[in-house]
Amino acid sequence: MDHFTLSLVVGAAAGTLDVIPMIAQKLPARSCLSAFCTYLFAAVIVFYGNLPYLPWWADGMGVTLMMALPVVLTFTGRERKAIPLILANALLLGFLISVAERYLA
Repeated sequence: MDHFTLSLVVGAAAGTLDVIPMIAQKLPARSCLSAFCTYLFAAVIVFYGNLPYLPWWADGMGVTLMMALPVVLTFTGRERKAIPLILANALLLGFLISVAERYLA
């Protein structure tokens, strides 16, 4: 499997892990698709990018946090309880993307 295909597979897996609880909560399909695409694209960025001054395991966390920030800013007025969950998911899934990039690529 080439590098790009592997990044898409890892991103799809991370996106699926994020979307499963959202489907269980019966959130709108648009929100689920948005979350899935965020992690799909984040994996490609992590696989092909390298953030300066960060160790390999923190690259994914940095990228996913930056990509989750606009979502968090939209929730600042309405659903503040979702903010820590979104940030925790970004950190965890970003770390898992970095581990997959390090050991599978």
